[in-house]
Amino acid sequence: MIGRIDTLAYGSRLRNLPPVHKLLFAIGALVLALVSHPLVQALLFVWMSLWITVYARVPWRIYVLVVSASLAFLLAGAPALLIEIAGGQEWSPTDSVWASWQLGGWVFYVTEAGLTRVGILAARSLTALSCFSFLLFTVPFAEILQVLRKIGVPSILTDLMMIMYRFVFVLLETAEQMWTAQKARGGHGGLSETLKDAGRLVFQLFTRSMIRYRQMYISMTARGFLDDFRVIGYSTHVRSKRYESEAVAGLLLLLMLEWWTGG
Repeated sequence: MIGRIDTLAYGSRLRNLPPVHKLLFAIGALVLALVSHPLVQALLFVWMSLWITVYARVPWRIYVLVVSASLAFLLAGAPALLIEIAGGQEWSPTDSVWASWQLGGWVFYVTEAGLTRVGILAARSLTALSCFSFLLFTVPFAEILQVLRKIGVPSILTDLMMIMYRFVFVLLETAEQMWTAQKARGGHGGLSETLKDAGRLVFQLFTRSMIRYRQMYISMTARGFLDDFRVIGYSTHVRSKRYESEAVAGLLLLLMLEWWTGG
């Protein structure tokens, strides 16, 4: 999936727009997503999805898959925000209680305040995720590093980011090869065997990753690596007045709507 996202970023129809403009646009939208109300956040999510699936021509199935996978983390943490616990003798139902369950000497209940809290968090997370997805699908990672270096981010940080990003692909490729090899040897027969094979895979993956890292460092040193990566831009960036005008006008309209609705 990560390799697919990287390919889509290089093939995006917004690829030739200046990466600085796209980065500023995503940051502006992200700030608005964090401070605005749910109505503005919903409109911003629809607008950013339009940029991703229509303007950048990213397949909507992949966009929905990325958003759904990320929302799984939100759903995993929702019960901690939604469900409250009280002792059976201390608890008394109120009008704000939406549902309750008694288990032994404890009462688990959901209040309207909890539902509102989860709803606000979900709206904010979903909108912020759309802003991040716009950057992910329209700006190749190498261009993000170029922008970070131009604004003065230390090269040691950008180099670490590049190594971590590239090693994601190495880890996934190695894990897939090892998983296939285990299945070819008759592994993963049942739940207990699958768990044991997964444990062996994690251990061997760490060992092989360290070997791959050492090989990569030796190859870079042999080519004259001097503790500083040089990223070359292969694309000619062209400004678009239409996209610039739409981005600025859209953000201003949403800001005015946020102010008008009491922001």
